[in-house]
Amino acid sequence: MSTPAQIAANRANALKSTGPRTPEGKAASRFNGLKHGLDAASIVIPGEDPADYEALAEDFRRQFHPASALEHYHVETLIRSAWLKRRLQRTEAKLYRALLAEGSDPEDLDVALLCNSPAAKLIHKVFAQIASLDRAFFAAIKELRRIQSSAEAALDLLLDAPLPVDLSRFHRPPAPADLQPPAVPAVPARDPDPAP
Repeated sequence: MSTPAQIAANRANALKSTGPRTPEGKAASRFNGLKHGLDAASIVIPGEDPADYEALAEDFRRQFHPASALEHYHVETLIRSAWLKRRLQRTEAKLYRALLAEGSDPEDLDVALLCNSPAAKLIHKVFAQIASLDRAFFAAIKELRRIQSSAEAALDLLLDAPLPVDLSRFHRPPAPADLQPPAVPAVPARDPDPAP
């Protein structure tokens, strides 16, 4: 149990350390707890270009035109899966280079993957994560297409359905005479080829 003197000392120390105060300091410290980018809270991590992420996201949004919250969810799943797969593919290439640096013969790389080296174990984890992202990606596409095709079918049914009210009994009354367009006098037709 803390004594009153320790509690007072802790409170005094806490006042001295309040964390970053400038926007630059806050931006730099937001990744302090980041060990790797595979399950980061922010989808774009240091070393990646946010503009690349935004371009990818815009391409998916333009292609699928999400209209409902559910469609937005599936499009965001596609974006996240594609972005993380790109990251994992870069990681995979680095791990292959590490495996080769461990002394593996490039011609026997398939055999080196079956060994128990740290790089080989990590490559297997990356393979599993890529496969998981692929499953999520294709499940999201399948569900998104199902939702959008059922919405299109419902719209087609709605547009093709007869109106529930007979509108033939409703008619627009003629406009008052002062709102009628002025009559245009008829111009007599000219005979293009008069007889001689």
